[in-house]
Amino acid sequence: MSDEIKFNKKELQRLICEGNERELTFLMLYWVYEQDAFSNLVIKKADKIAASEGRKLDFARAMLYGTLTYTYSIDFLVRHITKEETELMDPVSRTAIRMAVWQIQFGNNIPSYAAVDASVEITKKYNHKASGFVNAVLRKFADAPEEKRSLDQFKPNLRVALKPEIFGILKKDFGKQGAFEIGMALLEPQHITVRFDANKITQSELLKELSSENISAVKGSFIPDSVEITSGLNGLENSECFNKYGMFVQGQGAMLASLVADPKTSDKILDCCAAPGGKSTHMAQLANDKVSIISVDVNESRLELIKDNCMRLGLNSIETVLADASKLAENDKIANKSYDIVLCDVPCSGLGLLGRKPDIREKFSFDGLDELIPLQYSILTEAAKLVRPGGTLVYCTCTVNSEENQKQVAKFLSEHESFHSVSIEKYLPEGMYMDEDRQQSISNGMITLRPDKDKCEGFFICRMEKDRKED
Repeated sequence: MSDEIKFNKKELQRLICEGNERELTFLMLYWVYEQDAFSNLVIKKADKIAASEGRKLDFARAMLYGTLTYTYSIDFLVRHITKEETELMDPVSRTAIRMAVWQIQFGNNIPSYAAVDASVEITKKYNHKASGFVNAVLRKFADAPEEKRSLDQFKPNLRVALKPEIFGILKKDFGKQGAFEIGMALLEPQHITVRFDANKITQSELLKELSSENISAVKGSFIPDSVEITSGLNGLENSECFNKYGMFVQGQGAMLASLVADPKTSDKILDCCAAPGGKSTHMAQLANDKVSIISVDVNESRLELIKDNCMRLGLNSIETVLADASKLAENDKIANKSYDIVLCDVPCSGLGLLGRKPDIREKFSFDGLDELIPLQYSILTEAAKLVRPGGTLVYCTCTVNSEENQKQVAKFLSEHESFHSVSIEKYLPEGMYMDEDRQQSISNGMITLRPDKDKCEGFFICRMEKDRKED
């Protein structure tokens, strides 16, 4: 029965050894759709097994992320062509049909019969009674004229595989065309970006050394101390370069937040919601490890990730503290102190990460957003209490939603007269996309990175400073 499909390492190993990437992908999709697993975690487990067997999972990865990315449009097309509702299907049928439709509609040169036959056989194994139904639905879909299956004839949100709730948020903030352009950018393949320690190697030298280890990379789109991995990612963490040059897998938006924070030697820094330590370690590297950083997280196992990363990077300036960032005043190790820089990368809707975390497309809800907004504000206001007079408060998110970004900042500044936003122009790397609206935003201390304009994840950063003399 479908409710008995649990994670089984031995089964994954068997499928990987046999090269059965379709059934492997079916299982990973099932866990994400039906058991709330995270796609990045399930593919990471599969990759680890594959590496031990000397195999790669390029096709499985493409199917997994492709199917998750296009789920909303896939469900619409199935309903449009076959009159069947995926939400009314049993979990096995739903998953098998979605996976096959992605191959037929969006895969590159995948024969329809191969996609259909494989999904039917998979259904026989996991829910035998449903195999006839799955076969009928997929045959009808595959036999439909291509023009009937084309997304170009439908609304913009369907063309970019975004449900109305998400597209509506983008449309409200960026207009219909802007929302569509962002949506299109989020459909493009997302390369993993890696930060390196510029004190140890130049960007051009690193690219050459990575190439010598069969890892292809290009320059980051705007952060000078970053590269984008275009192939060979699975070998990155085991490469000589990774540890030798202080490399850290991190988005360019997150890197920019550390540049905007602008840490200096001897600064005392508080990094809220810090795990796995990307910004903490970046700020430490920027200040040559001559700072004092308190990295806070509410999850003890995630604090271990920070410690591990500090050890790997040879950094000694970071101390980890287990604490709830929305209740900092209750922690004796943090409260009653003041910091030169307090950075808050708060929990958010993650709409800027849709390209790398396609699960968000399906799992996003307004109810979840309504819970996040007050949490974000409570973290920001708690953090503000610990900024010294003349100190810096940096607020950032990995979303492009103004409700979580500009409106949170506006509310905070209206209720905290001792803080003011400051221009961040001098902290930005050269060559960034610039227009009149962005220039105005930058002068007000804020920047929203757009996937379509900046060729990176969506991200928001605001720098505020506290008056030197309190009222």
